Amino acid sequence: MSVTILDVAKEAGVSKSTVSLVINNSSRIKLETQYKVKQAIEKLGYTPNLAARELTTSRTHTLGLIFMTSNQQQSPYGFSSVCETLLYDTSNGIYSGLKSTDYTLLVERFADAGNNDIPELVKNSRLDGLFLIGGLFTGRFVETLKKHNTPLVIIGRQYEGYDSISVDTEAVGYMGAKYLLEHGHKKIAFINGPLDGMNSRQKSKGIQRALNELQLDPSVIETVHTGYSGQNGYEGLKQLWDKGYRPDAVFGASDGITSGILRFLYDHALRIPDDISVLGYEDSILSEYASPALTVIDAHKEIMGKEACSVLINRIKKPRSKVVNLNIAPSLIVRNSVICR
Repeated sequence: MSVTILDVAKEAGVSKSTVSLVINNSSRIKLETQYKVKQAIEKLGYTPNLAARELTTSRTHTLGLIFMTSNQQQSPYGFSSVCETLLYDTSNGIYSGLKSTDYTLLVERFADAGNNDIPELVKNSRLDGLFLIGGLFTGRFVETLKKHNTPLVIIGRQYEGYDSISVDTEAVGYMGAKYLLEHGHKKIAFINGPLDGMNSRQKSKGIQRALNELQLDPSVIETVHTGYSGQNGYEGLKQLWDKGYRPDAVFGASDGITSGILRFLYDHALRIPDDISVLGYEDSILSEYASPALTVIDAHKEIMGKEACSVLINRIKKPRSKVVNLNIAPSLIVRNSVICR
């Protein structure tokens, strides 16, 4: 015979309603009582009936994660696709943040085609909350999601009026440019994301700040705007190369872009960092596995995911709480791909 909530209440010496409040993470119950109930649950091996709880609380304890991609028809591992290390690393942080809760997570890749379509996850699931990862979405897409009245946290980009967790991308550009310039590089290629992207504009702003601080001419750094795939990174550097520009360092604005830069340099038999230094942004398994291992600006993606959990769960519990826009400071990880000239 299965263990019931009444059995737990009897074992803990409390009422059924007290056990229910503890299961639903209520702050109204004293810590000592919470401990007794949790001990009884563990001893008896009680598993809450989530379906029944949904009926009484109007919650499903299910969260959705939408990862924005450039084209969902392409393989996520293709050289012309957006590199999905952002999804992998950030979702690791989300899973870590959900460990002490009883929320489950559903994931969907989605391309915003600008036609008012929404992910199947949102159409077909009763979600308590939603994570939106990646900057490849329009304002119209967010407003369409808003109609479903699902609490939303945006990860990787700030958006007015919505909870968001992002890295300080102006600091990314500043930190990367300053590091290369202070290491004696005088011709730097910056392969940036799309010109109309907020994060891309902020990185460029940071680069300009570094140039101004060091009183250098802007021509020291040549910028190309492109997409975020490996193919985009390859073609972005090729564009400068075909014009006769020969940089002594290249700064890639994402994992995918930097992967394309590495392939271009390999195809041209250039040694890193002896012939040309390479600095990446984001940091992932690709950075450590590259040869040589890449010096990067770390976006702290797992931290972003973990913080997003706290913000979303708070939004679910307190819908009227103040909007949170958290900007996480990046940091430099020095490996072997940048030389001092």
